Amino acid sequence: MPKRLTFAIGDIHGCFDELRSLLDSCGRNAGDVEHDFVLLGDYVDRGPASREVIEYLMRVQTTGRLSLRCLLGNHDSMLSIAADLDRLDSELMQWWANGGEATLDAYGVDDPSDLPADHLEWIGSLPFCVHENGRFFVHAGIRPGVPLNAQSEHDMLWIREPFLSSELWHGALIVHGHTPTATGAPDARANRVNLDTGACFGRPLTAAAFSDDEVSPLFFVNSDGLRFKLPVAGASREQKAGSRSQRSE
Repeated sequence: MPKRLTFAIGDIHGCFDELRSLLDSCGRNAGDVEHDFVLLGDYVDRGPASREVIEYLMRVQTTGRLSLRCLLGNHDSMLSIAADLDRLDSELMQWWANGGEATLDAYGVDDPSDLPADHLEWIGSLPFCVHENGRFFVHAGIRPGVPLNAQSEHDMLWIREPFLSSELWHGALIVHGHTPTATGAPDARANRVNLDTGACFGRPLTAAAFSDDEVSPLFFVNSDGLRFKLPVAGASREQKAGSRSQRSE
């Protein structure tokens, strides 16, 4: 067992029971090993308990009971924009049409501007990414060909293509969510790992466990208590080229 583990958790979307179950499962699997968490954003909308999710994450960060680093997701960003009284009607409707009504119900309010001010401040303070140990944690992904330190905020929150189909090595393993997998299992590839397994659609919430010594996931854990490993699909173009070069020497 490594000396330290980092668990990355996919899109939560108001699924509070699944979040608590997954955190407990991660803790059991870590045992006595020091561990922390990177949450990939989208805490609100679609699921039934957005308020409980936000309150819990804020409380845990304040007490330090768990080490949580929470990133911003596109739904969190849409909520922040919709809660601003200077919003456009189209911005309010975009959020509402993408699961915002469930968040209003969870808070018992009719307008996102009536959410608790400290909750909105917390969401507004969330970072876009974490880059460490050969991994780049981000909500949606990155734009291929653009340096990681030059990625746009919009792409980090919203991108799908050309990122999802890219076989390029991006300078780090991209650990992301945003696009629900078709199978309900993580999508582990040579250049990226997608952890949005569709918890808000009745599937488990999923985490990947990483060590400081290995870039790829050591194993996965989900909110049903299952621990499992997955084969890595394919190899990036740079990895393929490196392999061909080694064979030719």
